[in-house]
Amino acid sequence: MPKQFSSTMIRSLEGSILRGVLKPGDKLPSETELEQEFGISRTVVREGLQAIKSRGMLESRRGSGTYVSAPSRELIGNSLSLYATLQQNGIYYLELMDLRILVETEAARLLASRGGPLTAIAGQLRVMERNLTHPTRFADADIDFHLEIIKASGHSLFFTVAKGLLNAPSLSFSRSTHELDPGRSARVLVEHRAIYAALKKHDSKAAASAMLSHLRRSRKNLISRLKKKDLA
Repeated sequence: MPKQFSSTMIRSLEGSILRGVLKPGDKLPSETELEQEFGISRTVVREGLQAIKSRGMLESRRGSGTYVSAPSRELIGNSLSLYATLQQNGIYYLELMDLRILVETEAARLLASRGGPLTAIAGQLRVMERNLTHPTRFADADIDFHLEIIKASGHSLFFTVAKGLLNAPSLSFSRSTHELDPGRSARVLVEHRAIYAALKKHDSKAAASAMLSHLRRSRKNLISRLKKKDLA
């Protein structure tokens, strides 16, 4: 029964936040007031508040109380990272890859058309070149190459999303791919050079095309890996 009542409180408070009745910076009623309003114990109130805090909607201020949190883009990345980490369904994992394709293709196009700093991108490309026979270091630089492109594009939301998508699961997949197929590193390096060359020429069409082609090949490789694991 307490869980049912706690759920009622959670739905009520979250609904008020989402409707704008409670706005960022607003202070919530005290725990005593919530106890009385929802007819639940102090322990159940605290459990309910903790559940809402875990979603990033509330924050505690020592000695002051509980407040509605300001919107944070980091919550998006953290949620995506958690979802990708826990995801075991191959179909949904492919959908995450599709989201990555959309974000990164547009980021490459934006960077090439707007212009932007390419030094960090070139640096990761050099790391890849030096580590063709070192799968782990090559894979780390591979991931960082992509993140640097999105960062340089100037689209902060894309970068937040990408950090979530290119977290542990993607890195693990990239490392194992290069370890199982050492020759793939050389092929991937050629594709990354093509992306960088298009960015350097400020050719937005070529940059988007090179990124799309590279990620589509990665997606096909992912499908092959998932089938072997019977996850797809």
